[in-house]
Amino acid sequence: MARYLVLDTETTGLDPKSDRVVEIAATLVAPEGVSVVVDHLVYPGRSIPPNASAVHHITDPMVASSPTLEEVWTTYVLPLLSTVDGIVAHNAAFDRPFLPPTDKPWICTLRLARHTWPEAPGHSNQVLRYWLGLDVDAPHPHRAADDTMVTAQIFLRLLPVIMAQSGLGDRLDALALAELANAPIKVSSMPFGKHKGTALDQVPHDYIRWALANMTALDADLRWSLSQEVEK
Repeated sequence: MARYLVLDTETTGLDPKSDRVVEIAATLVAPEGVSVVVDHLVYPGRSIPPNASAVHHITDPMVASSPTLEEVWTTYVLPLLSTVDGIVAHNAAFDRPFLPPTDKPWICTLRLARHTWPEAPGHSNQVLRYWLGLDVDAPHPHRAADDTMVTAQIFLRLLPVIMAQSGLGDRLDALALAELANAPIKVSSMPFGKHKGTALDQVPHDYIRWALANMTALDADLRWSLSQEVEK
């Protein structure tokens, strides 16, 4: 089995251009076991808004004397990255822009779960945790260490299923997993507008063509799925 580093951050908000990391954690998934190897509060260099604290319960006094992200990353995370094959994150598209660049492939368990278990009632960390019946000691959702432990167990559940479905076998390495995660996800029904809830193959093609031409902010998976319908 390859070695993976599961990363999670808590932040001051959703915009990596103006918001900053307030907590980072990493769990190592390796043949020798699964364990939290980094768990640090981070000084963000700005105040933490109350609406962010309401999610993760991290406040300004808690991080006032904490190291910066650069210090934590350089001291604790970088040495670990040199020992692993890939980075795993649940909704990697959120965490990745908040962190320094790395040449390790990022594997998104949120996207892998949506590919693998479309029938799940939801694909958030906590929904998958209980839907899969995971036995994991993680009593504090939206704290980075506990979230990495849940993500690690989701990842371990995904691996054998993806291995069986993909036919890649031993070639299911970090790069292959990243490519599978980033592949387009089929959207089955229209998520908005006058055809909201209608199966895509029942939506009029003139409406689909209009949406493709005029809705520039369409989700990439929805755009791909609509394009597939037009190509039919």
